[in-house]
Amino acid sequence: MKAAFIILAVILSLPSTAQKWYSITKNDVVIIALGAVSGAADGVNQNLAHWRWGKGKAFWDVKTSWKNKYKDFDNGNTEAAFFGSKTVFVAFTDGFHLTRMIDRSAMLLSVGISAGELKQYKKKDRWKIVAKKALLSGISNRLAFNLIYK
Repeated sequence: MKAAFIILAVILSLPSTAQKWYSITKNDVVIIALGAVSGAADGVNQNLAHWRWGKGKAFWDVKTSWKNKYKDFDNGNTEAAFFGSKTVFVAFTDGFHLTRMIDRSAMLLSVGISAGELKQYKKKDRWKIVAKKALLSGISNRLAFNLIYK
């Protein structure tokens, strides 16, 4: 974990010269932040699933919160608790699904932001930009995950 912090510090300290593939841009900072949000959400999700965080709390207890998507599951009513609670809005029924949505949304947003920046670089440097952004996102993701998990 210390090595990951050192690598991230070195990357962030690279000079910020315009149009150089190795410079850290504002978008890179956003990519790092989104990677951290994704990793933290993944850490919470795994704690809910494996270490029973939220035990006894209606929204967070992974053993019972899945019932929140139904009107009254315990009495046999499996109708949706609200429009989309069993499909498109399932992320708003329990903590497990919410953290999965945050994790995936942050990563998708990160990819979109990264792709939008590529056109300003020379074609021969674009693979370096993709690799840099993947590395920045991956490191920040795993650092945040390890800070939160267990």
